[in-house]
Amino acid sequence: MNIVWATSEAAPYAKTGGLADVSYSLPYALAENGHNVSVFMPYYPQVMAEKCADTECVYELLGVPFGEGNEEWARIRRHKVSENLSFYFIEFDRFFDRPKLYDWDGNEYSDNAERFIFLSRAIMQAVLALDIKVDVLHSNDWHTSLCNVYVKSALYNGFDNFKQTKSIITIHNIGYQGVFSKSNLYWTGLGWEYFNVHCFEFYDKLNFLKAGVLTADMATTVSPTYAEEILSPEYGFGLENPLQHRAAQGKLRGILNGIDVLEWDPATDNLLPHHFSHNDLSGKALCKVALQKEFGMEVRADVPIYGVVSRLAEQKGLDVFIACLDKMLEEDDAQFVIVGSGEKWQEVALADYAKAYPDRFGCHIGYSNKLAHLVEAGADFFVMPSRYEPCGLNQMYSMKYGTVPIVRSTGGLEDTVSNYSIDNIDSATGFKFYDLYPDALRETMRWAASIYRNDFLAFETVMKNGMTSDFSWHHTAVEYEDLYQHANTKFGS
Repeated sequence: MNIVWATSEAAPYAKTGGLADVSYSLPYALAENGHNVSVFMPYYPQVMAEKCADTECVYELLGVPFGEGNEEWARIRRHKVSENLSFYFIEFDRFFDRPKLYDWDGNEYSDNAERFIFLSRAIMQAVLALDIKVDVLHSNDWHTSLCNVYVKSALYNGFDNFKQTKSIITIHNIGYQGVFSKSNLYWTGLGWEYFNVHCFEFYDKLNFLKAGVLTADMATTVSPTYAEEILSPEYGFGLENPLQHRAAQGKLRGILNGIDVLEWDPATDNLLPHHFSHNDLSGKALCKVALQKEFGMEVRADVPIYGVVSRLAEQKGLDVFIACLDKMLEEDDAQFVIVGSGEKWQEVALADYAKAYPDRFGCHIGYSNKLAHLVEAGADFFVMPSRYEPCGLNQMYSMKYGTVPIVRSTGGLEDTVSNYSIDNIDSATGFKFYDLYPDALRETMRWAASIYRNDFLAFETVMKNGMTSDFSWHHTAVEYEDLYQHANTKFGS
């Protein structure tokens, strides 16, 4: 199949979150399975110039209709990863030559609607310019969701390039929908007939994600449980009714993300001071010492370390974690390490704990890939008390590194972590709690620590169960191949 993958970011070129990891690893896995994959994304010169030094310009003057009777001109750059995988970058400095991808100092760019309307239209034009015959057009989140609208519209459905195209959209986080003033419809080149409840209209505004979901042949999310959760008002963020409609039509599916098992492998990870595997855990004990030293904590083998690497945002539930800390620091013999940034009050609270308990509490405000790997390797437990979690990656990283996850049962956390009990030691990979209250999280953390202290054989079994779990992208790629075939068979011309 010829697959066009449309995204606003992809690792290692430009990354703000998990979308970037998916947008490299899944196309790579699909290409390895023999498909021709073309990934399209913006060229952000301030973010990615060094990483794209070896790109070539493959189209110098790409005409992009933008607004009534207006045309802008962009370049197409290419990085050829393999014979059948290429990354194409839309170069248009007015919209993409910025220090960050979506916002500055926490405030979204005021022209984000225009920027990503332009991106979707430019991707469609690039497909024509490069003469790609598209079997599958796969967009991601609201930033490229207009591709799904365009491919069905009179603007593009007459071209041979799109005659056989089936369109897919993946919802990575429904909390971000691209809601803008309806006046921005002007930039799309689409008529007002698209401003209706079956497409863009959302409380008298444009909703880019809604339009993509309702026009795509199939919609997916990044875990089976999240696909069920977003059908409810609690998790649907106002789109539960359109999603229920899609689900009733058999056009919504949850497919679990994978992880990059080459980057996240404790036996070969070059960011770690010591290597280890499920057959030889001695290096993990040394990584624990290195973690304690890195954060100036007391070096002790017998004390459990709870690790966190996270955005400090409401979604992640770290406010509930913080609410546990006073009592645990007073009553429990444990250490804590946190790497993350986000809401200011959370940053201040965590930094204050680090000052008050320097032997037991380590904190790095900001993100460090090296520290993230060290926390995954050196901690005993990894805490993820998310309010909602479409998929989550850190719980899978943790399991591969023998760091037992403690998670709230939601979304991908529910799907990837098998809860410990005396009856399922041979399959358990972590500890779950269900109600998002400090007491529930604290008692689960203490329950996990009691197994660590009092039944280390059981704890080590849980560790090794996680380390031998298969979270490779191969399984995800096979499921997406099945989805593409299903879309072609069910909705074929």
